[in-house]
Amino acid sequence: MTTHTSDIIDSVQSGDITRFKSCFETMVRDMTIDKIQDRKVEILRSMSEEETGSEEAGPQIDGGEDDTILADPSMSKEYFLSRIDYNGHELVLKKLGLGPTKPIVVHIDGERWELFPGPKAAEREAKKHIDSMKTDGSPTSEKA
Repeated sequence: MTTHTSDIIDSVQSGDITRFKSCFETMVRDMTIDKIQDRKVEILRSMSEEETGSEEAGPQIDGGEDDTILADPSMSKEYFLSRIDYNGHELVLKKLGLGPTKPIVVHIDGERWELFPGPKAAEREAKKHIDSMKTDGSPTSEKA
């Protein structure tokens, strides 16, 4: 028997309606909070599965750099963060993994460019890189 149940039974046996009401409301509140937390976990799990698709095959990149330096070379754990249009170029920021120290991957015009420790630095450096591109417009023509 849980503490809530035994408190409710004791309050009914003693005839203490105020204590019964308080114990009952606490029990219902705790049960509701538990159900909400369980539902949140289910929703987050289903969203994560939708974003990653199958675990075996991550998104494929045509060309680009050698990905052997990454912890996850198949890139099956990149999560979309934001998309920015800047001076005619498309910047896409993606998180690499879900940990607290996850790096940010920058894609410029569909090509993977560089890794950064956070989204602010990634966006700032990508904009600087685009501003520095003058002639051919290729995002990988110059490395920052």
